[in-house]
Amino acid sequence: MRLEENSDTDKPKTEEAAQQPGREIKPEAPVKAEKPKTSDFQSFVNKVGLSLLFLALGALAVTLALYLPAASKLNKAQAELGRLTDIETQYTELQANFSQVKEQASVYKTISDTSLLEVALTGNDITKVNQQLRYVEEDLNAMGIADFPEILQRLQSQFLKIKTNASGNQQKALEELGKFYTDLLLLADNLE
Repeated sequence: MRLEENSDTDKPKTEEAAQQPGREIKPEAPVKAEKPKTSDFQSFVNKVGLSLLFLALGALAVTLALYLPAASKLNKAQAELGRLTDIETQYTELQANFSQVKEQASVYKTISDTSLLEVALTGNDITKVNQQLRYVEEDLNAMGIADFPEILQRLQSQFLKIKTNASGNQQKALEELGKFYTDLLLLADNLE
């Protein structure tokens, strides 16, 4: 059985085409399904969602541009502050040690000058005695020992006795100088 080339359904189309000579036959275009229209509420929700997305992206950009460098600077500043705090602690300790060493040095200098005064008194050299008396007096005046003010006052009163007896009664001056020297040694021990 052979199919006919022109079926009945095709005839009307070809006949119509035959009747209209300038018109070509175009195959029918497939019918597109219409998109369902979105409601106004859905459109609003979509716009709000996009707005929130862009807002979040903007906040992220601001965070990356401003917050992170500031946080980095803050961390560096805190590290520097920690380092400086350690240095300040060390400085305070060193300052206390320096003050103590300075006090000890002034006491040892006074002890040294006292020993030289004893040599001058023993040698009966008035010029050296007067010179060493000035040195010891300067040492006592320069000695700033805040922890033991009563010892400093006692040393000054003993030195006054030494100074008074140095020109006339050298034996008494040597006895007072021995007490003075002992008190200086005790002061040096207390400072350590």
